[in-house]
Order: sequence, then structure tokens, then C-alpha cells
Amino acid sequence: MGTKVPARTKPKLRRAATEHMQQLETEPHRVKAYFQDPRVKYAA
Repeated sequence: MGTKVPARTKPKLRRAATEHMQQLETEPHRVKAYFQDPRVKYAA
């Protein structure tokens, strides 16, 4: 569960998505781990 309040307006949702993607840019090991999951490993 996240501790942030959910984004309810389009500008806030866009900002939240951008912040999340920027965070993922700094953590490539986290992105790589997504593709090790058996349910999505076929896509790698």
C-alpha cells in the first residue's frame, strides 16, 4: 500500500506517473526484476 494520496485529477495523475517513471530510471535492477517474474518472463 502506498502512503501517498491517490491522484484524482489529470495534472496530478500525469505528475505522479512522471515521478514514478523517473524513479524507475534510477533503479534499473528493479525494472530487470520485473522480467524475472514467471508470469512475464516470456516477454523478456
